[in-house]
Amino acid sequence: KMPNVVLAPHIGSATFETRSAMARIAATDVYRYLKGQPPLHPVS
Repeated sequence: KMPNVVLAPHIGSATFETRSAMARIAATDVYRYLKGQPPLHPVS
């Protein structure tokens, strides 16, 4: 144990703005896929 260390979960993406941006990115990639173009942010 280290008394000078505090651990906390990462919640940096829990803002409205970030979630909205993620939705726009996903929608854009779906649109690109439907047009026959490769996604800009592929997920393996």
